[in-house]
Amino acid sequence: MDEKQTINFSLETDVVIRRIFWCFLGFELLIVFLDVFVNHYQWCSIGSIRRMINITREDSLSNWFSSLQAIMAGSVLWLIAFAVRKRMQGYKGKFYCWAGIGSFFIYMGIDDAIKFHERMGTAFKVLLSRSAETSGPGILNAAHNAFPSYPWQMIFGPFFMAMGIFMLWFLWKELLSQKLRYLLLVAIWLYVLAIGLDFVEGLNNNPYEEIAGFFSTEAFRIRHMSKALEEFLEMFGTTIFLIVFLENLFRMSHEWKINLSNAVTKTPENH
Repeated sequence: MDEKQTINFSLETDVVIRRIFWCFLGFELLIVFLDVFVNHYQWCSIGSIRRMINITREDSLSNWFSSLQAIMAGSVLWLIAFAVRKRMQGYKGKFYCWAGIGSFFIYMGIDDAIKFHERMGTAFKVLLSRSAETSGPGILNAAHNAFPSYPWQMIFGPFFMAMGIFMLWFLWKELLSQKLRYLLLVAIWLYVLAIGLDFVEGLNNNPYEEIAGFFSTEAFRIRHMSKALEEFLEMFGTTIFLIVFLENLFRMSHEWKINLSNAVTKTPENH
């Protein structure tokens, strides 16, 4: 005979969301502090420690956190997609939209982890250079030479821009709370600012020398601080996206329960 024993967990969603926000923001500020002071200003003399917290490296603490956070946001979006499909039987359009945005965030997490767009931009540049040597410069080569910043922005920029416009259009309709809509705008603008800083970094005539001269410091310091700010804006933007998606998920029902069931088998006693 099987008897099910159920354990119920009750969560106060507002408290959970607030704690996630402040914990994530605090960790992001800690990452920037460690990079600027412990790494850049060399409070620590051990190179391996500085490399681990160097915000510009692919194998750093910040890159791990940024990737993990984007994948978490994508996973929450997939939960929303499944909830929408269950509530709206026979209408799959919204499910695919939510799932598509969720897949995009998961892709961004994977991209962050392996630096996919940067490496594809470099590969594109190498292929264009080889093509120009064998068959002469073409239209793509001319466009690449005319583009002032990193090659990946020329390749992936239109795709990211299209996804940003689609997200703004779709989520603005789906997010019924005015507060969540404003947070959505803030998150998108943080991403735009981060991409803008990356664009400036890739310019041949970037303003780092002039800024360094104004502050009587070295250009490499200004470049590093700009990179640290860029990474912080991107991480903070992802945190706000995650909060928006979590709050929207929780608002889809007045009550959420986590039930863990275990079937316990009772054996008859011998008389």
